Amino acid sequence: MSKEPLAATVAAVRHADARCRSVEAASRPRVTMTPDNQLAHDLNGTGPLLVAIHGITENRSFWDPVCLQQHFRVLRVDLRGHGDSPRTSPFGIDESVEDIHDLIESLGEDLTGDQSPFVVGHSLGGVIATAYAARYPTRGVVNVDQSLRVGPLPAEIAIAVRGEGFADFVRTVFASLYGELDPVLVADIERRRTLDQDVFSGFWTPLLDWDADTLAAWSRRTTSLPPDVPYLSLHGTDPGGDYADWLADRIPAAVAEQAPKRTHYPHLAQPEWFVSRVHKFFSLDRS
Repeated sequence: MSKEPLAATVAAVRHADARCRSVEAASRPRVTMTPDNQLAHDLNGTGPLLVAIHGITENRSFWDPVCLQQHFRVLRVDLRGHGDSPRTSPFGIDESVEDIHDLIESLGEDLTGDQSPFVVGHSLGGVIATAYAARYPTRGVVNVDQSLRVGPLPAEIAIAVRGEGFADFVRTVFASLYGELDPVLVADIERRRTLDQDVFSGFWTPLLDWDADTLAAWSRRTTSLPPDVPYLSLHGTDPGGDYADWLADRIPAAVAEQAPKRTHYPHLAQPEWFVSRVHKFFSLDRS
C-alpha cells in the first residue's frame, strides 16, 4: 500500500472514532461497572435500547467506530472472559445469554421502560444475539456475518484449539476472513484481539465435543424465535447458496443480505452504511 491511501485510511478511522466520541459526549455519560460477576459494559446514546455484542477474542471497544448511539441507547458489553469482564468459567453461549439478561435486569426499568431491547451481534455475538431472542423478549436482531448452520468439527481441529498450536490456528482462521477489509483495520484488530485458549475453547465446546444430534437439538432451540421478531442476517462472507432458504426454515421472519464489502467485518469496513442499515431495518427510518 502506498503512503497516500494509507494516510487516507488512518484519517478516516480517526474521523469515525472522533465522530462517535462526539455523539457520546452529547449523550448519557459512559457507565462501567463490574460488581461481583456482572459483565463490564458501557451505556451511551438516547432512544430505544440496543445491546451490542462483540465477537470472540474481542471486546466492546471493537464497536467504537460504529456510531449506533446516533439512533439508540447502546449497551455494549464485554462477554465473560473478554475485555474487562470477569474471567469466570464456564465460557459459553447459554451462559452469555443469562449474563446479558441479568445485566439488563440489574440496570432497572429506567433502562428499558416497557419495551424489550434490540440486539446486534457480530460473529460469536450473532449466535448469542439469536439465542437471547429465542429465550427473552426482543424487539429485533441483527446477526453480523455468523452462519447458524453448524455441525461437529473434526478431531484435528479440537486438537489444534486445545493444543500448543492454538494461537497459530486462530490467527490462520481469522486471516481467511478479513477479505476486503483495509489492511490498516486488519492490523488494528490483530493488535487488540486477545487469544485466551481456555475462553476460546469454552465457547467452541459445542462444536468440539457434542455429537451431531445434541448439536442439532441445541441449534433448533437457539433458532426458535417468536415469529414476530425481525431478524436480519447480514453477511460479508459467503454463507452458502442455499443458506437463506435454510435460515427461513428455522426463522421464518429472517432476512438474509449480503453486505457491500466482502469481509467478516462489514460493520467496521463501512460503519456509516452499517448504522444506516440497522436503523432502517429496525423500522426507525422509513425513508
